[in-house]
Amino acid sequence: MKILITGGTGFIGSALTSLLLSKGHSVNYVTTSEKKIVKKENYKGFLWNPEKNEIDLKCFDKVEAIVNLAGHTINCKWTTENKKTILESRIKSSDTLFNALQKLDHNLKYSINASAIGIYASSYLNLYDENNIHFGDDFLADVCKQWEKANKRFESLGIKTSIVRLGLVLSKNEGVLNELSKVISKGFGACLGNGKQWMSWIHKDDVVQSITFLLEENLEGTFNLVAPRPVIQKEFLELLSKKLNKKLWLPNVPEFVLKTVLGERAALVLSSQQVTSSKLENQNYHFLFPGLENALDDFYKK
Repeated sequence: MKILITGGTGFIGSALTSLLLSKGHSVNYVTTSEKKIVKKENYKGFLWNPEKNEIDLKCFDKVEAIVNLAGHTINCKWTTENKKTILESRIKSSDTLFNALQKLDHNLKYSINASAIGIYASSYLNLYDENNIHFGDDFLADVCKQWEKANKRFESLGIKTSIVRLGLVLSKNEGVLNELSKVISKGFGACLGNGKQWMSWIHKDDVVQSITFLLEENLEGTFNLVAPRPVIQKEFLELLSKKLNKKLWLPNVPEFVLKTVLGERAALVLSSQQVTSSKLENQNYHFLFPGLENALDDFYKK
């Protein structure tokens, strides 16, 4: 199968590309940087500029599926300008693909589009599956809602469409796990807020394996990409501290302090979403890392 990936040079996109190539698939990817363009037999890069609704139409040649991961990182200061960029980078990427496909005689049969479990309202009690529409009303939820709406338009072009709501993606060298391990390694680990927030996480390898599974099985609909066993923040930090041979001894950082320091972005560490992966499991996807302890063991092998 030939697959077009947006966001293909990011940490998830690059890992997904490696897996797809190892399984004999061909990958096209789009990038805004001419320096990142590579041309190999089964791996080709093409230029695009979603800001200007521009894309090299040759990227769609013989492509049967799209994996749309493009979007500006949310790990930045949430200034008015950055919030606009976070939202528009996602919507304009989807617009650029959709507008191009409307004009083309293409071979596309399937698309997978990223979203996030931040669409669900923060709750200590709710267990969210894909049918739950108890969505949040904060910035992240609004981004996810608009992002999903933009991506569901591919169905109107006769393309089977899936939405994948990503949980907290764990990777040793990138993202939140890397940041937390740095702090804990220096002996400054502490719960953020009351520590009772649900953390619905997923190992990076399971992200790329599950997306590949959806591609190869041609499954459509919305899927939560989270491990089967979410944990509360206190449990997460205690287990991580144990793996790093440190103690979680400092008092909790109060919610008001986090909101003072981080502003609206404090939602990234204070929100609570307990999310189930049962729909994916019922399709016979078998997680490589269903529990947090074996996931952390993989990152911090002795």
